[in-house]
Amino acid sequence: MSGMQGWPGAGYPPAPGPGGGPGNTVDNSGKRFGIWAGVIVLTVLASFGLAAATGADARGGGASAAGPSDLPTFDGAGGTDGLEDLEDFEMPDDTGLGDDTSGGGLDSGSGGGGLDTTEPTPEQPSDPTLDAFLAVSQGDCLANWMTDETTWTSDVPEVVSCDDESAALYVSGTSEFAVDCPAGAGQSYFSYTSYGTEVQNIYLCVTRQFDVGQCFLGMSDGSANLLSWVDCEGEIVPPYSQLYNVTAVYSAPANTNGEECRSASGDNFWWWTLDNDSVLLCAVVYR
Repeated sequence: MSGMQGWPGAGYPPAPGPGGGPGNTVDNSGKRFGIWAGVIVLTVLASFGLAAATGADARGGGASAAGPSDLPTFDGAGGTDGLEDLEDFEMPDDTGLGDDTSGGGLDSGSGGGGLDTTEPTPEQPSDPTLDAFLAVSQGDCLANWMTDETTWTSDVPEVVSCDDESAALYVSGTSEFAVDCPAGAGQSYFSYTSYGTEVQNIYLCVTRQFDVGQCFLGMSDGSANLLSWVDCEGEIVPPYSQLYNVTAVYSAPANTNGEECRSASGDNFWWWTLDNDSVLLCAVVYR
């Protein structure tokens, strides 16, 4: 049997397969590439796992609630993995941003806690002159009189005691209309119009009160401004041409002809009945 040739049996290295026997070398570059690829994959997975464990955000911001493995994925056929969990998401009740819009926000209705849309009532502008006129009552006396045809000593009524020497006017009434005031001798009105949020008129119906010795403005024909009171030595202002000086004031007798004035005034006297013919005024031309 020494002339037969063959391969050893069991216990020896196996027979070479196709591609070479014991004398051939094997290319290991593919094996090394596989090993390195596995190392790289393991390193990347380890780094993502560390990020998920520590809560780090890969963008450098704050903490991230989910790592890469927690994000929803798409399967390429239109489906998603993980998005179905969003269907069960609910807004926490304590945010104040739920579906109930009746509370927590701005309230434009009449309930409490909302914006008050009520328009403020405009205030009436202050008018001291109007207040002064409104404060005058029937029966008051005023230290007001005329110094010429149109001018009063003051535009504001000055209430004084009726026993005061300056009490030139007696207030017989108040009204919103001039026609309500008597228009006899020595009678007229002292008035004011306020132009605030609304126009308001006030008329003080007045009657002149005379004392002996006073002077008033008049004309040579006996006409006179019986609401005036001027200095007897002062200037006579146009259109008036003379001054009358009061010599007596009486309670007027019925159907008087003024003869009661003669004893106090002499033969050259002038007379008027005032206050609905209840007062007899006697005067002479002063100058």
